[in-house]
Formats: sequence, structure tokens, C-alpha cells
Amino acid sequence: MIPAIRSILAQELIKRGYSQKDIGELLGLSVAEVNYLIKGKRGDLEIKKELENDEDFTDLINSFVNKLVNEKDSEDTVISLCPLCSYARRKVLKQGSACPYDT
Repeated sequence: MIPAIRSILAQELIKRGYSQKDIGELLGLSVAEVNYLIKGKRGDLEIKKELENDEDFTDLINSFVNKLVNEKDSEDTVISLCPLCSYARRKVLKQGSACPYDT
């Protein structure tokens, strides 16, 4: 799940003109991992396609990217994919549990 979400985030940042190095710094990933995400070598492609086709999830991604970009220089910024993953599990993939760690 998380690699599919990271892939969508990386592609959105590429669209906005960010380099793979910048994306790696924003998401806490290596440049190699960003490259794999952009090229589709990481993440379940079926899940990714399903998430990309959900308008509400796409809006959530855009809001997340805007916040990420606007707060990138703040030392207090904590990047958590939990809200994106939880939404994807519940609303898009129709899984009963919002998070496998919610036990």
C-alpha cells in the first residue's frame, strides 16, 4: 500500500517540477527509491491505478503535496502517510480495518 502511495506522491511532485533528489529529501527516501517509484518498479500497480481513479483520494494527495511543499523548510514538519493510507484502505480498497497496526 505505502509504495503505491509514495509512487503517486513522487509523480505528483515530478509534475510540479521537483527533481528526484528534491523528492527524496521531501519524502525521506533515497534517489534510487524515488527513481523506482516513478518508473513503476515499486508498488502494486493495480492498487495504484485504483487509487488514482478515486477523485477524493486524488484531492487528498494534492492537499498533502501542497502541505508538504509549503512546509518543507520547517524543522517541525513531520511527514506521515497514515492519513493517506488509512483513507485508501477504508474508502478506496474497502478494507475493514483502516490500518493493520490498529489492533
